[in-house]
Amino acid sequence: MKSRIILMGLITVIILSFQSCTKNNSSKSGLTSDVNLSSNLTAAVAVVASTQLNKASTADIQSLSVTNFDSIKRHHGPDYLGMSGNMMKFNIPHISSCATVTVSGSTFPKTITIDYGSGCNNGRGPKMTGKILITMSDTLITAGSVKTITYQNVTVDSMKIEYTGTIKNLGKNVNGNWVISSNYTQKTTGRNGDVVVETYSDSIEWVSGFTTADKSDDVFYKTGSGSLTVNDAIKFNRTITKPLLYDSSCDYIKSGTIVLTKGTDTIVTDYGDGTCDSVATVTTNGTTETIDLSTFRFPDNGHFDQNCHGGAHHGPGSNQGGFKFGF
Repeated sequence: MKSRIILMGLITVIILSFQSCTKNNSSKSGLTSDVNLSSNLTAAVAVVASTQLNKASTADIQSLSVTNFDSIKRHHGPDYLGMSGNMMKFNIPHISSCATVTVSGSTFPKTITIDYGSGCNNGRGPKMTGKILITMSDTLITAGSVKTITYQNVTVDSMKIEYTGTIKNLGKNVNGNWVISSNYTQKTTGRNGDVVVETYSDSIEWVSGFTTADKSDDVFYKTGSGSLTVNDAIKFNRTITKPLLYDSSCDYIKSGTIVLTKGTDTIVTDYGDGTCDSVATVTTNGTTETIDLSTFRFPDNGHFDQNCHGGAHHGPGSNQGGFKFGF
């Protein structure tokens, strides 16, 4: 799913995967269900999905951060902007056109507001409501600059999203690459009342594309750790043990390893050796299977599929296994 709306990367999948895995424990008649394995696979699918979708949203954040709004105004002329006091409305290509984007002023600090109103989806994808506020101390390509991101009354379809995050430019490392720290907490409340809370501290090393609004040249590595908690009861620790490689030339994460731990359980997701493909491997309880990064599904009728029938294999709105998107 390529992000048309900024920050969609961590929003829609976690609760859906939780519902999918837990419900299939009772729906697969004749199969022996392992509740502990199902719990592990639930977390694995959630992290794989949010990590994959975050690839697009990270590029969107950076693109918006370095956009020269004055240039947009001069290029498109006054008919392209709606004026309201000192607020300027912009049409940003990678943000849904039904959202209103305003900028608080021409000097820093400034706040960019993305307002989805009472319902915005351009007739496609999930309907979003509420506002996303992005406050910038300076342009993000300035060392030491800080950006905060806050959601106000945001819903996606019928899910409620609460999010606060901070992004800081740490300057260049010994390799001459820009390094950005990212800290955030997100609480997602699903349609059936299930709640997933993610808290992460990550570091992003930009190999190329950091100073341009063009996303086609983006290449970066991500490391970090944090936790994922389901319904205040099941908590997994997440650690990126091998940096994740995000490359705009590939729709999928090309390499890297994520390790989830819960008690004595370990779940390892390996994205491979740098080849651009749509699969990763998940290993837990001594079993390794592939997962499709485009559908977030394990192979049909495999051991993992019996315990966690995840993914969007049948398309949005389908009730036939997989996630029930309801879009």
